[in-house]
Amino acid sequence: MVRVVRLRAGESALLLSAAVYGVSTTVSVVALRAVRPADLLAVEISGAAAMLLVTAAVRGQLRRRGALRHMLAGALVPGLAFLFGDLGLSRTSASSGSLLLAAEPLLSVLLAVVVLRERLPGRAMLALIVGLTGGALVALEPGGPAGTDTTVGNVLVLLAVVAAATFLIVTRRFNDGGDGLNESAWQSTGGFLTVVPFLIFSWSTGGSRLGTAGAEGWPACIAVVVCGVVGGVLFNRGIGRVPAARAGQLGNLTPVVGTLTAVVFLRDRPSFPQMIGGAAILGGLVLLLRIPARSHQPELVEEYR
Repeated sequence: MVRVVRLRAGESALLLSAAVYGVSTTVSVVALRAVRPADLLAVEISGAAAMLLVTAAVRGQLRRRGALRHMLAGALVPGLAFLFGDLGLSRTSASSGSLLLAAEPLLSVLLAVVVLRERLPGRAMLALIVGLTGGALVALEPGGPAGTDTTVGNVLVLLAVVAAATFLIVTRRFNDGGDGLNESAWQSTGGFLTVVPFLIFSWSTGGSRLGTAGAEGWPACIAVVVCGVVGGVLFNRGIGRVPAARAGQLGNLTPVVGTLTAVVFLRDRPSFPQMIGGAAILGGLVLLLRIPARSHQPELVEEYR
């Protein structure tokens, strides 16, 4: 019983993380209306790294052991994923960016099965098929602004998806099973070091608009930082307790929340196939959550004997 409760707690953390990242997608689009992608990237990653490092140090939870491993993982997320994500979202709509994230669970599950040798029960396969059908509907019809070529932006968002899916597998394999704060602090640091060359190049060639961000841009940038901190800690707290394949499927909530917030706050208008796809994603998620969680990791089974 204790084992089941802990796994459910891990699922809750991952679901909340997915929801927070969905909100972050929409807020990022708002911020990118006022600042350049390099500006937002610098604020969100450096701000998150500073907050997490200071908090972990003050609470005595910042550990040097495993720091390099976490920093290397941070090169994927927040490093490359945020870099490609910000560049992509500056070239497409909030709903398009959110809906393209529906491709991440597919790649995450495939990597979990191939790399981690995880198995999916029959009902989980059904949930995956339902969710991925919805993901295909929302991803194949980007729904960008009329008269706007969003192809480059969508490709960049998909590159961010690849980085995020790879990160999920890496963290599931090497996560320390802590509360997520130490891991997130080092990952943010690694992510910042990864994007520094891009920031230097971008600012030297195109300058910065942070000085003119104004009353709309700065609150949006700060909100993106907060979303990154909260989402990252929740993800690291949950990923050590949930199999990677199941975690990838739980990530289906991100495009749904991102699209809903884009519709409500930015007045984006998804197409009818996208709305059907979103409903299918939610249906697959509900079906998945009705399946008892089972860890295929020996260390978790042994811990609760």
